Amino acid sequence: MDKSLERRVLEHLCRVYGFGLDEVRELYAIGRDTVGETLRRLDEALARDGWSEMADAAHMLKGTLFNMGLQELGDAARNLELAAKEGRLDEARGLHAELGHWLQEFRAPAADV
Repeated sequence: MDKSLERRVLEHLCRVYGFGLDEVRELYAIGRDTVGETLRRLDEALARDGWSEMADAAHMLKGTLFNMGLQELGDAARNLELAAKEGRLDEARGLHAELGHWLQEFRAPAADV
């Protein structure tokens, strides 16, 4: 992915909602926090082998990522949701790791946006 996720999301939100930069930054901050919290839920579910919980968290992550304009990452979250629901555990573990890698900037403490 060539642009930072933050930049991609900000551009998407400007284009979709037509808001000014201040409003778009507020929406981004909400989305960033939601993704970060959902990643923590995914980590906890994986640590407990809570596959149903993982599917629920992946479902939430999917919606947030789609709303942020991150289609390919939303698709990966959908695949994680389905793998967890269907008991494809090795696939779910791999998708969890992949999403964690691509979304690592959402795990960092929030800077002033």
